[in-house]
This record gives sequence, C-alpha cells and structure tokens, in this order.
Amino acid sequence: MVFLFFTNLLDAVSPLVLKTGIDQIVDGIEMPELMKTAGLYFLILSLLAATRYVWRVYFGRYHTSAAEDLRNRIFQHLTRMGPQFFKRNPIGELMSLITNDVQSFRSGIGSGVLVLVDGATIMLVVLPLMIWMEPTWTWQTLILLPLVPFLIWYVTGLIFRGYKIQQDKLSDLSGVTQEIASGIRVIKGFAQESNQLKYYNMKSKDYKEACDRVALVDSLFMPIMYFGVASGTAILLFIAADDLIAGTVTVGTFVAFQRYITKMVWPMTAFGMGLSQYQKGMASYSRIKNLLLKETDIPDSGTIELTGFENLKVKNLNFQYSDADTPILKNINFEIKKGEKVGIVGPVGSGKTTLLHVLNRLFPVDSGMIEINGHSIEQVTQKSLHQVMAFVPQEPFLFSDSISDNIQMALDQPVLKEELLQWTDAVDLKAEILSLPQAFDAQLGERGVNLSGGQKQRLTIARGLITKSPLIILDDSLSAVDQKTEDTIQNQLKNSLDRKTQIIVTHRISAIKDADKIIVLKNGEIDIIGTHEELLQKSLTYKHIAEIQAGHHE
Repeated sequence: MVFLFFTNLLDAVSPLVLKTGIDQIVDGIEMPELMKTAGLYFLILSLLAATRYVWRVYFGRYHTSAAEDLRNRIFQHLTRMGPQFFKRNPIGELMSLITNDVQSFRSGIGSGVLVLVDGATIMLVVLPLMIWMEPTWTWQTLILLPLVPFLIWYVTGLIFRGYKIQQDKLSDLSGVTQEIASGIRVIKGFAQESNQLKYYNMKSKDYKEACDRVALVDSLFMPIMYFGVASGTAILLFIAADDLIAGTVTVGTFVAFQRYITKMVWPMTAFGMGLSQYQKGMASYSRIKNLLLKETDIPDSGTIELTGFENLKVKNLNFQYSDADTPILKNINFEIKKGEKVGIVGPVGSGKTTLLHVLNRLFPVDSGMIEINGHSIEQVTQKSLHQVMAFVPQEPFLFSDSISDNIQMALDQPVLKEELLQWTDAVDLKAEILSLPQAFDAQLGERGVNLSGGQKQRLTIARGLITKSPLIILDDSLSAVDQKTEDTIQNQLKNSLDRKTQIIVTHRISAIKDADKIIVLKNGEIDIIGTHEELLQKSLTYKHIAEIQAGHHE
C-alpha cells in the first residue's frame, strides 16, 4: 500500500513535468534546459515503473497467500467432517468451492480491494492538483463524472445476483461431471450414453446461460468508463478554447489538465469495478463461510493418546442415521480382548458395516458407550484411535499413485522392498505385481481402475497388514475373490495376523471358523455370540448361513 501511494504520487507529478516541457518548447527555450526537463520526466517514469513493480509483487503475494490459506482451511475442515456430511453435500459442489469460489474470493480481496484503494488514492492526489491549476475547469469538466459510480453500483448489484447463480450452476455442472465420469462403466453397461449426454448438455447450457447473463452486464463497464473520459474532454475543449486563444493559460496546462481528466475517470470507475469484484468475492465467500461454519458430528475433542490395544467394550450401543426412521443398531453389547479373533456375520442389512464405522468413530455414538483400554472412545484422540485400528473397508479405495505408495500410505517412513514382498505374498498378490513391467513402481489409474476388483481388495488388505496397528478390522475384504483364492489367502494370513487382534466381517463362514468368538447380527441386534461349534448348535440364523454356503461350496 505504501508503494502504491508513491506510485500514484509520481503518476500525478508526471503531467506537471510534461506541462513544463511543452511550455518550454512553445516558448523556444534553449536545448540544455529542455534536456533537464526531459531527464526529470524520464527519472519520474523510471521511479514510477520501479514502485509499480514492487507493489504488484507484494500485493500479488498477499492475495495468493490468502487464497492458499483459505484453501488449506477448507481442506482441513473437510477432513474433519464425517460421512453424513459428504452424503448431504455432492463432491462436485465441494470441488467447486475449493477451486472456483476460492479463486473468486482471491480476486475480491486482491484486485477488488486494490482498485478501490488505488482509486481513492488517485482522487486524493489528483483532485487537489486540478483545483490548484484551474478550479473553474475542474468542476465544469468533472460535473458528469459522479454519475459513473452510481451507474456502476447499479451494475454491481446485477452482477452479484447473476454471479451467485453462475457459481451455483457451476457447482451443479461439476457434480454431474464427477458423477458421470465415476459411473461411466454403469452408463455404458446400460447403453445410456445418449441420455446422459442430453442431461449433461442441459446442465452445461444452464451454466453457459448464467455466464452469458453475467457477461452481458459486465460488458457495461467499459462504455461507462469511456463516457466519463469523453464527456470530460469534450467539455474541456469548449471551456478552454477562449482561455487558450486569449493566452491566459498555456498549451502545457491544457495538455496536463486533459491528462488529469483521464486519470480522474479511473477513481470513479474503480469504485464501481472494485465493488463489483469485491461483491463477486463476497458472494463466493458466503458459500465458503457456510461450509466452514458447519460443525462436524464427530468432533475430535479427546485428549487421551492410545499407545496400544488391550480391550474393546461395547455397552448398550444404539445408532440411527440422521435421515433414517428407525435405528440401525439396537442394544449392542460385547467385549473384545487383546489377541482375540472375532467374527461378525449376519444377513444383508443387519448392521455389520455400520457397527464397524461406529467402532472406528466415523459416526457418533447416539446412546450407550464404546470403551477402548478402559477409556470412552470420545476421550481418545481420533489420530491415535485410527493408528491403533487398521480399518480395511469393504469397498477398496486406491489413489492415482504407485502400487508401493498405495501400500505404504499409512506409514511415516518407507519400508524395505523385502517387507513389501512379505505382505503382498501374504495376500497372494506378490507374483501378480512382479509380473508388471514396473512391478511395485507401476502407476495405478484413478481408484486403481487398471486392477481387478479382487486385486484392489488384496492390495488394501496388504495396506492394513503393513501398518503396526495392533487391531485390524476387515469389512468383508475378500468378497471380490473366488473361494479357492480366499482359502489360500486365509491360510497365508493366519501366521501374519496371529500377532494382531482381529475383527472380521464376512459373509463366508469359512473365514471365521477358527475365531475365538463370532457375533451374529440380525435386524440390527445381536442374535447370539459364541464359537463356530456353539453357534451351529444354538443359532438357526448362523446354521442356515452355514448350510447354504456348504451347499454352494460342494
């Protein structure tokens, strides 16, 4: 801001030096004196270039750094939100917020604020100089300029409303784009390309029309600005003619004054343009602010740091999704001790995955209590909880990175290749990886698109195994492999998992026959808990599942 002030001060002085030079030429002054004036003019323009460069560098750093800070705040906020939040807010809309809206906000606090301050500074410097030179000319030439900010203020109101609609339409388009790109296999599988194209074109047209409406209004700025320049100069030609002919003012004064008229148009325009950009930025920030003010339903308020795993107790646990009419989990009670292997089975929709998500604190506990190592789960920091529990979800998620980096993503330091070989061998994936041209350095596509479903699942299991977490949770993590491959992996995993406490959700009884205890869920409640042999005798639900799978296996 300091350098901006000096820039405008030098810019205001330059017409005075130009006035002196022109008057010297008209008066036929000797060349040495004219050269001094020319040298002074060149020096002022050189200093002007230097100060303008400095304020642009520092101002550019300011608003780009502010945008980076806000972008990081948004991303950090998103990482604290739970699954319910992402269920209510489309990913495309969140992407638009963190990219387009942040960029719009950057322009608002950058160029928007800049032109407002710049315009105000020029007015404070130039207007007194004009009055000092010719007070009569000043009010006569500037009489129409006060209309400019009012016209632009009206235009900014139209832009604010139109730009907010434009950003909303862009969010819709981003969401549709992301959804169609993610579901392209389903679209092709049902031959819905043409229908989806029509739907996409409709959303794209809505966004295009919103952009056109904003552009139509925005295009009024330059005509309004030129109106101020043209009207002021035209008035000056009429009112200055007699003074010039009479010789009461010099040609240099006339030229300098016309330069000042041109400079005075900018403050009037700047107020409108600055307010326009600032309004756009605030329209975007209102959307960002609404996001940042949303509280997470799983606040990280714990202070206890877990260093290991001793036991997990669930007491009278109940859970219901915010948009559901009935509870998903009802009166759940069980205990898991260090070193135990615990299986969880039940019909589809019985609440198995939901139970794991609540144990992993992806959802809040509605009523009841979950204790780990004798501490309520809310008293434990989420980071230490997730370091103790290695959670392998039912639906594998891989990043667009190398196989090696995907396996080691939860580690602070990379491991030796021998350890990668060990854990990929444990999930029967080593030979398949080594057969690739780049082996562990092979790059995966989006979500691991260049791997099969079974390969993805085995890779995510290896990711869970390689961590030092004493408790591993497997949520039906081998559902995409055939029975023979699963049997092979289960045999290999026995030695690898013996050192870890295990919670295994599965539809296949064969995976948990040797479990210390098996929890049978039915309609969100615990039907019974026992060993494989006990459940075959006491649980009709478990026995029915076992008989069906035995028949399929045969």
